Amino acid sequence: MFDRIFLSAADNIPNGWVEAGSILDFSVQTLARMGIQLFNVGLLAFILVKILYNPVKNFMANRAQRISDDLDSARITNEQALDIKANYQQMMDNIDKEREEILSEAYRVAVKKSDQILFDAQEEAKYLLIKAKDEIKMERENAADEVKRQIIEVSTLIASRFVETSIDRQTQDKFIDEALADWSEQA
Repeated sequence: MFDRIFLSAADNIPNGWVEAGSILDFSVQTLARMGIQLFNVGLLAFILVKILYNPVKNFMANRAQRISDDLDSARITNEQALDIKANYQQMMDNIDKEREEILSEAYRVAVKKSDQILFDAQEEAKYLLIKAKDEIKMERENAADEVKRQIIEVSTLIASRFVETSIDRQTQDKFIDEALADWSEQA
């Protein structure tokens, strides 16, 4: 039964492809066609390698190089960013330290100035107190001199009245009381 299938199949195929009773026929014509097809495949592969493979290989190599360069650049940029961040953090720490130093220096200077101002004010107050005491002393002396002068004037006035008139004791006392009353009204 299988023989009949192969034979009937072989009957439909052109002569040279399959012989009666065999599956493949390797005739010269078949081999030539196979050789030509093999040459065409080889030629096509060679042309595709020259036209497509090398440019694609070069493109992929360039792309790989660009990616490698980009990764290196990104790594360098990342390192620079980390350095900048570390510098920034160090600067912030230094700024905090400087701020503390400036504040403590300002506080120290302010305390020193306030002490100096307080000392100067105390010295000024002592000076003004001494000056005021001197002025009071001078005023007392002036007042004492004025009292002495007025007493002398009163005494002179009283003496001139005594001399003008010779009066008794009662009249003298009356004149002294009047002179003292005049003197106290003037003072």
